[in-house]
Amino acid sequence: MKFSVVIPTYNRAATLRQTLTALMAQDYPDYEIIVVDDGSTDDTRAMIAREFPQVRYIYQQNRGPAAARNRGIAHARGEIIAFTDDDCVPPRDWLARLADGYARYPDVVGVGGYLEAPDEVLQRAPLARYERFIARRVFRVSEREYVGGFECPAGGTNNIAYRRAILERVGGFDEAFPYAAGEDADLKWRICQLGARLLYVPVKMTHLQTYTWESFKRQARVRGKGRVCFDDKHRAKPTRVRAVLRLLRRWLVLPREWLDREYRPFLAIRAREAWYNFLGEWEELGH
Repeated sequence: MKFSVVIPTYNRAATLRQTLTALMAQDYPDYEIIVVDDGSTDDTRAMIAREFPQVRYIYQQNRGPAAARNRGIAHARGEIIAFTDDDCVPPRDWLARLADGYARYPDVVGVGGYLEAPDEVLQRAPLARYERFIARRVFRVSEREYVGGFECPAGGTNNIAYRRAILERVGGFDEAFPYAAGEDADLKWRICQLGARLLYVPVKMTHLQTYTWESFKRQARVRGKGRVCFDDKHRAKPTRVRAVLRLLRRWLVLPREWLDREYRPFLAIRAREAWYNFLGEWEELGH
């Protein structure tokens, strides 16, 4: 079973170096690495040529991560296409764990794990602990395997491998999603609508985030924009009125969440996240 690992990148040469270093050290025997540079202006090209000549490098003008991943798929030689991001570090047995999942569940079309900050960052960064909390409480990430459809924890493009056949069947990523948000959920939705199943395995992808309020705000706003794109395609027509109502609903549940001891430490973060999501939605709806 040959894997093609596809990584879209944009101006993150420093963290991409760590991603590629970890990928080059995989203990799985049959795989290739494809980096699709989505218009970087830093030294990404030179760094790869100098330090990772084995990596297949593809450059394109900036078109977003969905288009970059599709470009990688088109050039891939493997029957399984694995995805991760340029700020992620996989464990040495990442591909081996994914391959083992396919071997034990041959009927699934996708196998993936979860994303989490390094242990030392979790100890000092409240935003990293919040990311972990949401993954476990909302998206049901755990130490147990799970086979299912859209509700399956697997599917984020930081830690997922799909069969090439299913990607070709649904037409890959929708390039109308211009942001690094919503495009992975859209792909997962279309795949699961066919009745296909995914396998979640508890393999951790380490997230090299800065976990500052500025990065949190930026990411939350982008996710708000991605939400608009997803809703516009799959749900009720998004409007600014709906965006306001969603913000109010999220704020109104905060008193109830305060009664939950697990939620209580994160209420201030959740309130700000709702506001930043709303700002992203409002901006996107104004286009």
